[in-house]
Amino acid sequence: AEHPQRVLTRDQLMDMARGPDHAAFDRSIDVQVSRLRAKLEEDPRNPTLIRTVRNGGYLFASAVKRS
Repeated sequence: AEHPQRVLTRDQLMDMARGPDHAAFDRSIDVQVSRLRAKLEEDPRNPTLIRTVRNGGYLFASAVKRS
């Protein structure tokens, strides 16, 4: 989580994952977020760690400690 508490759009996440030459509309980010929620969240249907921000993107809502 390099950007905790910051909303990242799907395009920003795609750029980080695949570079700037990705398909213009790709739902793979949504699929990956869903899979992460299934693994990390106590209740994936009501996420608290990875939240969706309407008309914004995704937010990693947990505090991150760096060592």
